Amino acid sequence: MSKKSNSSLFMVLAMVAMMLVVGGLVLFWVAYRGIQMLQKEAAHAATVIGGDASAMVGHGDWVGTWEGGGKTLEIGPTGTAVYEEKTANSSEKLNGSVGFDGGDMVIDVLVMKKRMHIDAPPHLAGTTWKATLDGVEVERK
Repeated sequence: MSKKSNSSLFMVLAMVAMMLVVGGLVLFWVAYRGIQMLQKEAAHAATVIGGDASAMVGHGDWVGTWEGGGKTLEIGPTGTAVYEEKTANSSEKLNGSVGFDGGDMVIDVLVMKKRMHIDAPPHLAGTTWKATLDGVEVERK
């Protein structure tokens, strides 16, 4: 082979090697970021599945089963929540964790959140515990 063709081949191989190194670094960075995202989502999933007891600090009056207006809300002491709403044409059931954001209660179910405004927090009315969420009065059973 001539010296000129050896030089051209060397340049092509050098460029291919450089592209492989850069491509490898990019793939490594994408994989690293993906692992970080999965760790964050796994931690979020664990909180949703197992609840977050710290979310219940100062909201212990909500623990129990609440019913009214076609809604059932069951809140555990560890922050787990089961929400069910039935109407004439549809029904909705969510299993997740409960949290409080200002004047709202939030049921977190991994890919979605159900936000309800707390119109009246739990209070004792006679011998019955009552609360109002999104304008619907519920009673603790």
